[in-house]
Amino acid sequence: MNKMLLAFVATVTALACAMPSPAVAKPFNNGDLFVGRAIRPDTTDQFFDFGMKFSIAPVKAIIKSVVKKQMNEYAAQNPEAAAMQEYVQYADTQQMRDLANSGQLDAFKQALKDEMTKNGAQLSAEQTAMIDGMDEAKLKTMADMIDIVNEEDDTLTFALEPWVAVNFKYLRIKANVAIAGFSNDKIDMPSMQLGNLGLELSTGASHGEMGMAFGWTVGVRGYAPTGTEDANLLALSNITAAPRFFHEYATVSPFAVIGMDFSFLQWSVHGEFVNMMAVRQGDTKVNDMAYVQAGTGVLVYMKWAGLSLELDGLFNVKDADAMGGTWLLTSGVRTYLGPANIGVGVQIPLAQPGSDDAYFAMGGVATGSPAAFNFMLDAKMRF
Repeated sequence: MNKMLLAFVATVTALACAMPSPAVAKPFNNGDLFVGRAIRPDTTDQFFDFGMKFSIAPVKAIIKSVVKKQMNEYAAQNPEAAAMQEYVQYADTQQMRDLANSGQLDAFKQALKDEMTKNGAQLSAEQTAMIDGMDEAKLKTMADMIDIVNEEDDTLTFALEPWVAVNFKYLRIKANVAIAGFSNDKIDMPSMQLGNLGLELSTGASHGEMGMAFGWTVGVRGYAPTGTEDANLLALSNITAAPRFFHEYATVSPFAVIGMDFSFLQWSVHGEFVNMMAVRQGDTKVNDMAYVQAGTGVLVYMKWAGLSLELDGLFNVKDADAMGGTWLLTSGVRTYLGPANIGVGVQIPLAQPGSDDAYFAMGGVATGSPAAFNFMLDAKMRF
């Protein structure tokens, strides 16, 4: 029996010695942040990973498809109004009521004709007849209708972003698609809208060992204009995610990140030049936009969990007034359970430019306003 026991122990010992030692994690292994970019992990720690990002926020927004539907229904019931629909839906309704009450209706009719002609419209006989036949009651009714369909309502917005990444020795490739969702009293059920498809290429390296390592990452991210019209509602809810949802734009964004890993604490600084190129025209002319997003993040890392704090700022470069001057603070907690990584975070704006009206009128693009807060959930599996 003793010989058999000794033989068994010897066999187990030999097998244990023959097995490879568990790999020691490289620096920046668990460096994910909620908004800011992280240093590219070593391929021995993360070769393949996939996950889902989710955020939810209440905003004030005009649901453009609903506005158009209600305008079309009104025009169908009033055929003579259909010819005028394009020109009156964004009219100053208070001015319309004042004119109806002032006895200056003829002056309004002539001003409307002049405005339409100036904008390139060729007035038809039906359009001219409708304008000439407008009385005070019709003008007030039209103003009421415009106010009803253009009223900005509280809309509960949520974003889903499934993604997948492969991390080769010198190149990491990541693909994602944004999905916008919203619920509003004017809609019978929550609506889902497709956002823009994204692709990211990056490279980088770390230097040093756990406890004192320096890392860097450079790359470029692009978004194709695949989104649907109402996806714009989420473009400013989390303003750093705007390129994911503006369906009028194709986006190319080079970026860079540097950071330090002190084992229990990771610190990084990132910068990104966001170049949004207008490829679709909506109701009005849409211009190219460009801005810089820069920020810093600190991650306190424990064995099974991590606490993060991030500060991000946006700086206008070209026609991005609704974004420049924005500062955001994001805090969160993550758990590390084997290959699973689950995080919960909250984002609040510290500073925002302009007024709410400036966001709705942004280059003729229908969008919501920045949210007072964003609740974020981030889950991924890594191998």
